[in-house]
Amino acid sequence: MENVKLKLPTKLSAIKLKDFQKYMSIVENNPDADRNFLEIKLMEIFCGLKYKNIEGLPFGIFEDSVILLNSLFQSKTPLVRRFIMKGIDGAEVEFGFIPNLDKITMGEYIDLTNYIGDIKTMHKAMAVLFRPIHESYRHRQNYRVSSYKGTEEYSEILKDMPVDIALGAKVFFWTLGSKLLKIMLSSLPLQEELQATLSEEEKKDLIASMRGIKNSMLLQEVQHYESMKLL
Repeated sequence: MENVKLKLPTKLSAIKLKDFQKYMSIVENNPDADRNFLEIKLMEIFCGLKYKNIEGLPFGIFEDSVILLNSLFQSKTPLVRRFIMKGIDGAEVEFGFIPNLDKITMGEYIDLTNYIGDIKTMHKAMAVLFRPIHESYRHRQNYRVSSYKGTEEYSEILKDMPVDIALGAKVFFWTLGSKLLKIMLSSLPLQEELQATLSEEEKKDLIASMRGIKNSMLLQEVQHYESMKLL
């Protein structure tokens, strides 16, 4: 039998967002899946193994690997404001979390609510929350990021970002979601803009969308933790 070299990630930061998206999409699309199916998919995706190789693993090694992977996804994911990864041209790019989340534009907020609640578009949400740092000050916590021009430029790159950073940003935004909504909807200039540009039906749809984001994100978190509990 072919010898299998097991490459097991030992920390959450070693797992890419796109692999987490792939696994969670499988979980969502197979609500009645049994434990064995999910464990095998876990090993296929996060260890890069083929099914035939997994079949040949000693049972003890397989079980220990699943337990380790499960423990990684139980890790706390604090907000990471800056990180470096390779850009389109292969050169390193430093991305920064939006410095003032309570001052994001309506367009940024709408895109966030459209993308962050769906695991398949989480990379697009990250392209709203993280952008290249173009100006950094004496203290590293003070910086400016590029202006928002939509998610197209960086969303594909950010599929390769560490999943712990993505999850930390998502939880941070989710935690502040209600507060941010209140701030934005109490803004007089914003209220005037909404009154001038949106129909009554569009206003209702917008507010419903904003309020619904917390529910959709909560459902996704429940699905995530329930799937991990199976392991």
